[in-house]
Amino acid sequence: MKMTQSPAYNSIHDAAKDVLELISKFIDVNTFFVARNDKQDVDILEAFNRNEILLESGFETLYRDSY
Repeated sequence: MKMTQSPAYNSIHDAAKDVLELISKFIDVNTFFVARNDKQDVDILEAFNRNEILLESGFETLYRDSY
């Protein structure tokens, strides 16, 4: 069995960018994102928008206003 080394990341943002890039190759949707949610606030850490920008990285909103 061949072992491969996983990439090391310096931040959650770096990891999220790689994850979104990989997912975009398999899922044909316009927008998806990685967010931090603490039941009070929702912080969009990284967002992927294929054709139209619907959500941007860094967007923050109250949890009660998210859906």
